[in-house]
Amino acid sequence: MQRLPAIVFLAAAACSTPVAADDSERRARLDYILHCSGCHDMDGSGHPAKGIPSFQNQVGYFAAVPEGRAMLMQVPGLLSSGLSDERSAAVTTWIVRQFSGPSLPADFKPYTTAEARHYRETRPVDITATRNRLYRQIAEAGYPVK
Repeated sequence: MQRLPAIVFLAAAACSTPVAADDSERRARLDYILHCSGCHDMDGSGHPAKGIPSFQNQVGYFAAVPEGRAMLMQVPGLLSSGLSDERSAAVTTWIVRQFSGPSLPADFKPYTTAEARHYRETRPVDITATRNRLYRQIAEAGYPVK
């Protein structure tokens, strides 16, 4: 008897969980599992010691500033995932809503397909340097990023 990989069971659970309210949210959650959780883990904790940031309770601070909002759409894993602009916008919106906690901006607007296309076409040459500069700017603005 052939054993199915664990990711098949995780993906099936993601599509049937009551946490996902509709088809688009289920699709975004599944895209997170398949394209993001390998590095950022299922709970968004990442591996900061290895340069993979945690989303938990801080990803919303990035969504609150224009360059940070753009950077969330420009990370290498998302750009290399093969997802369409529409699905990239949906999964990034899902990440921000799922993992921001108290960092979620009160006026957060979902990413649009056009916005995703624009941000993905204008990505910075050095995303790590951009992320580090944004961490400093966000911290200097008084937000408790780690």
